[in-house]
Parts: sequence; C-alpha cells; structure tokens
Amino acid sequence: MGIIAFNWGEGKNNQLTLLMNRDNWENRVISGTSWNRNGQILSGRCVANNGTWFGISKRGRVAFLVNAEILLDDVDQYTGSELYPIEFLESKKSPLEFADHVARRERQRHNNGYMSDPAEGWSYSLIVADMTLNSMVHIRKPVQAESNVMIQPVPFGVHTLSPYDGLDSTELPRDLRLRSLFSQMILDLGNNELMEEISWRFMYDAEGGRDAVFLQTRDDHPSGELGMLRFGTTSTTALVVKRTREVMLFERYMEVNGAWTTHDFAFNIQ
Repeated sequence: MGIIAFNWGEGKNNQLTLLMNRDNWENRVISGTSWNRNGQILSGRCVANNGTWFGISKRGRVAFLVNAEILLDDVDQYTGSELYPIEFLESKKSPLEFADHVARRERQRHNNGYMSDPAEGWSYSLIVADMTLNSMVHIRKPVQAESNVMIQPVPFGVHTLSPYDGLDSTELPRDLRLRSLFSQMILDLGNNELMEEISWRFMYDAEGGRDAVFLQTRDDHPSGELGMLRFGTTSTTALVVKRTREVMLFERYMEVNGAWTTHDFAFNIQ
C-alpha cells in the first residue's frame, strides 16, 4: 500500500515535488534507498522480490507505485507489481510506450494461463515519468481478478495517488487529508527552501486513526500463522526535481529492529 501526493509542475522552479509514505506488514523486509550496482538507479527494495515502490534514475526517469495486494502479504519471489517500476527505470520506452507494454503484459497473464487462480492478479496504480521528455503517465489496474488496465496522461498540477481509487481520489479521508496538507506545503515552500523539514511534519501526521497520513496499526496477519503484527508506514520519501536537473531526495525508513534512519541524496540528471 502507500499514499502519495505530488506536484507535476508547469513552469516555476520545480518540475516535480513528491511526498510518499510506504505502508506494509512488519515481517516484510524493506531496504533503505541506495544506488544499484552500476550507480544509475536510486531506490529502496523489497527483499522478497527485489521490487520497489519508488525509484529515480540519473537519466531522469521516475516511477512510483501504490498497490492493494500488499495487504495480503502474499509475495512471489519472481513476480509482483513492484517489479514494474524497476522495469521502467531500466528500459528505454517512453512513459506511454511502457504503459502499453504493461497493458499487454496483464492481458497475457490473465488470458494465457499464467495464473492458476485469477485472485493471484494485482491491483495497483503506477506513475511513470521521464523528466527529459516532460512526460508522465498513470497506469491503473483497478481489479485484482481482471486484466483491464487504464492509461491516462497526468495533467500538470497537484495530485494524490491511492491504492484503492487511483489518481486524485475524492472519496477516501486519508487521500483528502494528504492533499490538503500537501497543497498547503507547496504554497509555503520558498524557492530556495529545502523540503525536508516541512515534509516530515506533514507525513508524520497521525490524526484520524486508520485514516491518518502516518499509519500505525496492529492487526492479525492475513496468513493466519504470524498472529498480531504491526501494519503501517515503514518509509517516507520526499523528492524534488528542479528544472536545472538538480535532484534532491530525503528518506526516513524503519529498520528491521524498529529504529528509524534518515538519509538524503543529491545528484544531477545526466
């Protein structure tokens, strides 16, 4: 799961400003953000399948994902919607070409016998963008058991991304609260001001219980074997991509022992 607010800017100093909370069960091991082996892709990873929910490359490609199937915590070592962001970041396809590729892939998975059970499908919203092309596309698969994929270019402006309602949900209190907080942050953000301090204040907002931006609950794990576990926010990512091609990324994530670690990265799109 997760929750995201971002501003896809037209004009002004910042091309993209993004805040994201990643939510998952505490038994799922998540690594902090780091560079891949060739130093070209910056992302955190899920140890179970080496997938990610967010990444950015030095070529200016960005991908971020929210998915509903993570609630079931049924992770396959070789598949999952979390592999799509890495595939996009490594590919040379434009955002729209990649969206068409995902749609074809999902039809194949559902219609050609790749799944023994339709319930093994995925439900997700994925944003893929190329900063050098100034192009951003939303890829939405709303129903786990169906192959239908919706594709839409993302217009400029402030948006939220929800694992249940996709782009710009008007129904869920959690999305509406984050949109309000994020819109306020964008107005308060000065041209030369780093986003870190302001973003932390909003993304750690815990008002509203299960509808809070920062989620922390304890529930029975869906496997029925692990008992009561924490389900909630395990990382926060803040990203700014400037029109000068300068990138700033800040992260706070939960270690396996429950301690929180913060770090930041800065580089230029090549």
